[in-house]
Amino acid sequence: MKKNLDNYEEIITDDGSITVFSKLYREACHSTSGARAETKLHYIEGCDILTKSQKPIPLHIFEAGFGLGIGFEETFKALSHKKFIFITTEIDEDLVKYVIEENVIYQGIERFESPVVHYKLHTDRFYLLILIGDARETVPKLSKLGEFEFDCIYQDAFSPKRNAILWTKEWFELLKSYSNKSCIMSTYSSSSSIRKSMIAAGWKVYHGEKFGTKRSSTRARLSGETQSDILEHLERSPAITITDENYKEYTLGS
Repeated sequence: MKKNLDNYEEIITDDGSITVFSKLYREACHSTSGARAETKLHYIEGCDILTKSQKPIPLHIFEAGFGLGIGFEETFKALSHKKFIFITTEIDEDLVKYVIEENVIYQGIERFESPVVHYKLHTDRFYLLILIGDARETVPKLSKLGEFEFDCIYQDAFSPKRNAILWTKEWFELLKSYSNKSCIMSTYSSSSSIRKSMIAAGWKVYHGEKFGTKRSSTRARLSGETQSDILEHLERSPAITITDENYKEYTLGS
C-alpha cells in the first residue's frame, strides 16, 4: 500500500477480495472470510436494498465506516438502474484519498471544508457524501449539508470492543433521529451489549444471518417488536448497555 497508509496491512480475504488491518484499531475492516461477500450479506441483503429501491424517490443510505469503499461500490453494483444517496463516514482522510485515487467510480469527486471536511460527488446515478473525522462530531452536522432521511443504515464501524463510542445508546438515538419509520439498520455484530444499546435507543432488534466464524448478526427496525428469544436472552445477560458515559470501560485496553 502507499506510504501514507503505513497504519494498515493488506489482507486477501477468503473470497479473493481485499481488506486492510488497522494498526490503530487492531482489527480488520471486514471479515477475513470475505470482504465483499460479507458486505453483500449484511448490508445489501440485510437492509433489503433491492426491495426498498422500488420506491419512486432515491434511496437514502447511511454507512458508519467508509473504509475501502466496498459498501458504496457494492451498493452501486446492486442498484444498477436506480438512483440513490449514500452518506458515509471515515475518520482517516488518507484512507479516503487512497480509495478515490484507485477507482474510476470516484472520478470528479470534490473536497470541501465546511461545515465539516467532506467529499462530494453528484452524478446522474448517485449522490455520494463522505464525512471526514470523528462520526460523533460530523454526523450531528449532517443537516447543514442537506435534507436526509435514512432508509437503510450500514452499521459497519470497528467492533464495540475496539470503538465502543459508535455503539452507544446515544449513537443509535442519533441515527434514529435521521431515519424514517421503515428504516432497517444492519450490522455484523451480535453483541448483547450493542443489542441492549439499540433497544434503549428505541430500535427493535432481530436476528441477522451468520457469516464466517460469527454465529449471528443483528438487524434493527423502528417498527414491530424485538424478537422474544432475544429479549429473554438479554434479560438474563449481565452485559451492560453501552452509553456515552461508560463506553471507555467497555473498550478493550481502557
